[in-house]
Amino acid sequence: MTYRKLKASGALCAVLCLAQPQIAMAQDCVEQADVVDATIYSMPILYDAYTSKCAGEFADTGFIANRGQSFIAPYSAQQDERWAGAARLLGQFASSGSGSSSSADIFTALPEEAMRPFVDGIISLKIAEEIKLKDCGKIERTVELLSPLPPENVGGFLALLVDFAGVKDPEICPYEAK
Repeated sequence: MTYRKLKASGALCAVLCLAQPQIAMAQDCVEQADVVDATIYSMPILYDAYTSKCAGEFADTGFIANRGQSFIAPYSAQQDERWAGAARLLGQFASSGSGSSSSADIFTALPEEAMRPFVDGIISLKIAEEIKLKDCGKIERTVELLSPLPPENVGGFLALLVDFAGVKDPEICPYEAK
């Protein structure tokens, strides 16, 4: 088995393990607040994967070179407090899929916090694989357009987009005006 396959297998097991506590309490839909939490939690991981993959593509005068760290700082500051919601979202996605419960049972004794490095690794690996160098400039522009918004607004906007898109398996709980 190659290192890459081993790393991916470990991350998959980590995600499946996260699902175990949530499977018992699974609901019909993912709360929008958990989508917000997962967005804020994962943004520093996504940002690191993006800036690593596109490092040679940034202009010295561009947004990432000049304001990238100030953009990501508020997300990084909230990452720990957003983990619980991100873990619930991952758990619901894992429980709605066709994961092997026998594989997940091996890891049920591990605490949720022990899973974070595996989850972070798989997110980073998968995002880095998906980014095409030709898209680095478009992603930078997207980050620049999002930069004036607080993390909660970015997460809330993504939750609403997912709701509008009608994502299934699992479904996102519909927005309810307060």
